[in-house]
Amino acid sequence: MRADVGALEERRAIYYASGQQYAEYFLRYANDRRDDWPGLEAEHSNLLTAAQRCRDIGNQDGLLALREALQPYLDLQGHWGDSLRLNEWAIAAVEACGDLVSSARFTHDRADILHQRGEYRWAEQLYRGAEEAYRTLGEEEMALRSRLMRALALRSQGQLVEAERLCEATAADAQRLGLERWLAHPLYVRALLAHDRGDYQQARRWVDESFSRLVDTDELAMLAQCHHFLGELALLQGHLDEARHQLEKSLELSQQVGILRRVAATRRLLGDLARSEERYKEAQTLYRDVLETARRLGDQPQMARTLLSLGQLERHMGQDYEAIIALESARTIYAEIGDARGVVIAYLLLAWLHLRRGEIRQASQMGIKAFKMARKSNLLHLRVLLGTLRRYRMMQGV
Repeated sequence: MRADVGALEERRAIYYASGQQYAEYFLRYANDRRDDWPGLEAEHSNLLTAAQRCRDIGNQDGLLALREALQPYLDLQGHWGDSLRLNEWAIAAVEACGDLVSSARFTHDRADILHQRGEYRWAEQLYRGAEEAYRTLGEEEMALRSRLMRALALRSQGQLVEAERLCEATAADAQRLGLERWLAHPLYVRALLAHDRGDYQQARRWVDESFSRLVDTDELAMLAQCHHFLGELALLQGHLDEARHQLEKSLELSQQVGILRRVAATRRLLGDLARSEERYKEAQTLYRDVLETARRLGDQPQMARTLLSLGQLERHMGQDYEAIIALESARTIYAEIGDARGVVIAYLLLAWLHLRRGEIRQASQMGIKAFKMARKSNLLHLRVLLGTLRRYRMMQGV
């Protein structure tokens, strides 16, 4: 009891302490608990207040130290609004003291957060700015990292040809610089782009090569992504036992690292697996849980993907009206975040559903809208179109 009273008195003293003392206390707290995310969650508001006090009293070193300590927790646990605010303060601090390298790094980090939230256009602009800043400063390796992420932001907007060009150039430059281990990252992006073209065999080869460079490393988050991707490929090709093995391994690693966004993405695919095995109630529960997580995180892309899956499930369950609502909701989100491929697939699924119901006029309207969007977004490039159509056909069968 005395210990509890003493701890309470200490906290009261800290609360009423000067800005410097308050910041120092919570900086020690954050550094001592870097891997204790429940502990950081318990003091979330106080930690952010400490960072704000550092900013207010001009303690730039304290602000930047808190930012470094809190960034993994904030990003991986989905506190993206707070992460963006802390990032903004950090950029102002390093620019004030002329630290251009840190400014470029924080700009790249800001783009990462926006990319996760589905704000692809803004993220692409920031990645470009970080890349140019790094190149001006002679930081060629870091410039490559920003360029590769820019390729991913372009891919997310359906600009697959340009994304592939940037990825190929990045892989070639990485080899030139001898970045053999980091080459796993552009190889993984190559796998994603092959998947987009519908070339699943090539996608498997690229992700296997990426995976081989990550074995015996501590890049657990990247390993989780590879397992997730291999699970998705297996699911699309009907290899359900392999899909289950890969997805469960991905889920285990993502939970170990604490990446809520990746956990939700993998649980969505496990829902697709349950749907393919006609375990509809289980799939429904998984989708609803993922939607709840995605809404809390503000993860718009994951919400759209899950709504597509939910729409397909409801179609299988004979709930056509609910399926149309889910698919329309997915289409709206895809349009808002600028994912043209997602819009096209949603229109195609809606067209098929209306056609199945004998609603020829509505089906024709959806088909025409899909064609117009594909043409407007340069998705009629042959390889891109074939990949989109193959993905659509696979979704019909899953």
